[in-house]
Amino acid sequence: MTEKTHHFECIIGGKEADKQSASSLLQEIFDSRNSSLEEYELKKTPEDLEVIKTIEPLVDKMVLNYGGKIKATPIDHIYILKLGSISKMTKGRLNGVIYRIMGSKIGIEKEKSKLMFVGVIAYELLHSKSYKSARIGKSADDVRLYRNGIEMYDMKNPDSKHSEEKNYFGGLEEAIVAECTRKILDELRKEEVEAIDKLLSWVVKYFQKKGLSEEKSAELVAEFKYIPDAQNYVKKVLAFSDDEKKRQAYAAGMFESIYKSDRVKLTERYYERMNMYKVLDRLVADSGGKFKERDEIFDEFAKANFTGNYLSLARIIEGILGKGSFRKLAEEFSND
Repeated sequence: MTEKTHHFECIIGGKEADKQSASSLLQEIFDSRNSSLEEYELKKTPEDLEVIKTIEPLVDKMVLNYGGKIKATPIDHIYILKLGSISKMTKGRLNGVIYRIMGSKIGIEKEKSKLMFVGVIAYELLHSKSYKSARIGKSADDVRLYRNGIEMYDMKNPDSKHSEEKNYFGGLEEAIVAECTRKILDELRKEEVEAIDKLLSWVVKYFQKKGLSEEKSAELVAEFKYIPDAQNYVKKVLAFSDDEKKRQAYAAGMFESIYKSDRVKLTERYYERMNMYKVLDRLVADSGGKFKERDEIFDEFAKANFTGNYLSLARIIEGILGKGSFRKLAEEFSND
């Protein structure tokens, strides 16, 4: 029997023979090329290959840190695509990036910014390497996604399509992956990132003088993932004046202009992460001192996402927020 390299740790339902057949089908999907992505594929440049080579070990390190298993992603599973192709492929439903879960295929439209490209690669690899399980539907040929990280699909009707199934924790899974992506990007303090940080530091100091709180200042810095041509903006600010107050005001004016023109990029899944932060902060506040800060409890969520083990997290949540709170949380973060 061929060694299993597909990304599914577990298959539920059916008899043992059905599971073996389903596993073979998943392996076939994993090994095959994706024709819809292949149609728009560009040849990877040496720089593309170097980015992937740099980022994947960082993703693997994070997955291991949270108790997950290393899942190799073949280089041909990452498709670099022509601009606008994903919108065509999905009839406008998606833009920029697409992830085919069953075959662990990632499609990315090429970004001009290396930082943006790095962030998207990390984000999608974290999705790909999260815990996965499949479920057998009406037959061994009817293999459906059951678990994708902390996300779970509930099949009440075997005749329903996968898209019609109830999805629990979907928003939370996205928030966890986005938060992990931020942690990886924080490790990569490249020139582009440093220029963005420098520009934002002027902007924040200007708005703090206008009454912006420390909390909102920190959020502002954290949320802006990318500002185009940040290095050039920094040069302009430095050339504008030697006076720091004048630099801050000038930088704030430029920032407002590029923000209004929709040219800045926020860190992924803003609303999902804000909702997750509220839950994490409540858990810390109500833990009676067991958890001191947000990251401590986030680690428990990330472990559940990469190991597939709900039990430990459910016990923590219900121990703090009461019986039934874990199920309620699943509903709150569901994507119907």
